[in-house]
Amino acid sequence: MPNKLSPHDRYIRSMLSHPKVTREFFEANLPAKIKDAIDFQSIDLQKESFIDDKLRLKITDLLYAADFEGNPGYIYILLEHASKPDPLLPFRMLKYMVAIMDYHLIKTAKKKKTAKKELPVIYPLILYTGKQQYSHSMDLFDLFGTQKQLVKDILKNPYHLVDLTQVSDEELKKYLWFGTAAIFAKHIYDKEIVAVLKDCLEMIRTLEKMGEVSYIYIIVSYIIEAGQVSDKDEFIKVLTTGLKSIDEEKIMTILEQFKPEIYDRGVAKGKAEGKAEGKAEGISEGMAKGKRQTLQSVGEAISLLINMKKSVEEVSEATGLSIEEVETLKNQIH
Repeated sequence: MPNKLSPHDRYIRSMLSHPKVTREFFEANLPAKIKDAIDFQSIDLQKESFIDDKLRLKITDLLYAADFEGNPGYIYILLEHASKPDPLLPFRMLKYMVAIMDYHLIKTAKKKKTAKKELPVIYPLILYTGKQQYSHSMDLFDLFGTQKQLVKDILKNPYHLVDLTQVSDEELKKYLWFGTAAIFAKHIYDKEIVAVLKDCLEMIRTLEKMGEVSYIYIIVSYIIEAGQVSDKDEFIKVLTTGLKSIDEEKIMTILEQFKPEIYDRGVAKGKAEGKAEGKAEGISEGMAKGKRQTLQSVGEAISLLINMKKSVEEVSEATGLSIEEVETLKNQIH
């Protein structure tokens, strides 16, 4: 905690550091259900603080470890002395409580690497000693206004999980846009992604007819970057024979960036057959003196150019690539 605490902070903090004062304070202010669950002998004042740096000179906090029905937990006290009560205080408390949960997980992980990942119970208390009566609601859900009940329904229920491993391809194929993207996300770890590409070719053709070539290139880039493309020739053949607007040179550009080992094997084979003098040219000449940029930067640039239709300058600033490198990418893609 900082040294420049107000006299109020120092006083209350000193008093609530005394075990007997703390016990009486908890007995007087905790609800019966919480008091019944707590082992008062286990209460132990912690040294950690979870308030924002900007607020540390205005408020202070106290964290007590305590066993709740035999399980580790905490009682968190925030000391408020503001002359103007904060309407967002419940939200601040929520942020502090999440920080305490994170602290607890790190702390238990250090003690036992095999410790079960369980979040602790945290009971929040605010001790307010301002000049005027506190006038704002302490109900977090009141901060959502007219959407209060909707948010309650959302947060009180388990989070909605869409597990693609449990959704059939047939079901996904009912949805052209999301379905196409989801199928490749679902199968990206398959040993050979080309089979999935063949199976989804009709969906991709439909997108092509709608003029969504940039959408298709995003899928192609993802397959090359994250999937298993062991047979480059078969992969290119499926795309170029199945789709009218997919250019082999563009695919080779993406391959060179995301799968250089496959690209290099293809170039070496082409040279042996006298076919690849021009294949080795392209995007590598546009890179800064042959220095290969990270796959993450290049992938991000491709996505921004294709999907977001950002300018060369915007892509350069966002990715760290030079203007010349982005220009080369743009010429190869478009």
